[in-house]
Amino acid sequence: MRLAQEAQARAATARRRRFRALAGAVLAAVAVAAPVIAVSGGGSTYAVSGTKLSGVSFSSRLFAGIPQHGTVLGRPDAPVRIIEFADLQCPYCREYTAQALPSLVRDYVRTGKAQMEFENLSFIGPDSVQAGHVAAAAAAQNKLWNFVDLMYLNQGTENTGYVTSSYLRRLLLAIPGLNVAAALSTSQTRAADAALTEANNLAVKDGIDGTPSFLIGHIKGPLRQFQPATLTAAPFAAALTSLKAGSR
Repeated sequence: MRLAQEAQARAATARRRRFRALAGAVLAAVAVAAPVIAVSGGGSTYAVSGTKLSGVSFSSRLFAGIPQHGTVLGRPDAPVRIIEFADLQCPYCREYTAQALPSLVRDYVRTGKAQMEFENLSFIGPDSVQAGHVAAAAAAQNKLWNFVDLMYLNQGTENTGYVTSSYLRRLLLAIPGLNVAAALSTSQTRAADAALTEANNLAVKDGIDGTPSFLIGHIKGPLRQFQPATLTAAPFAAALTSLKAGSR
């Protein structure tokens, strides 16, 4: 148990150090790494060049029927809010998405007990920025969480150039009800740049120093930083239970 706890602490330290080293460059990256994506029409398949994505049906079912508004997932009157700061290339963020997010969505967001917000920091490299622009475009259609989930389920190795126009188009085509052509067009606008800059500014304001990082609290009250001991659902469930108990 002690060795496992030490390993988790080392991983958390590595996440914080990398963000401190790289986050200062994110504004420049956002400014120069505009996506180069050919706009095309939508379609009913999610395969491009014979390559299929992983987790499409699972992801679609996970978010089906849950309201989304921009970066927010869940009912506007939910009593608790969780804000996640993440990079779409971050492997630790993928770990959280695979291990914790499905249970949190099913048990807390779908039931109206909590809402979740995603802040896209896009600091790891150009692939992060490229994907971040498209994520912002998906948010404009209230489909951000579908895009983010699918990207994590199909994440490649950091900064290998895997975030190509074909890859991004496959993700968009797999999202039910999304207008692919409109999303690709929006991804090339100043509004997409602004979304990434705003997320980075919020992270600096709130003292976020690693990914994934979280703020948690009552919807009408102050939020506090929350760093889970593990990237599983259990520490989040405990924190949410504590918030509920404290509100009595």
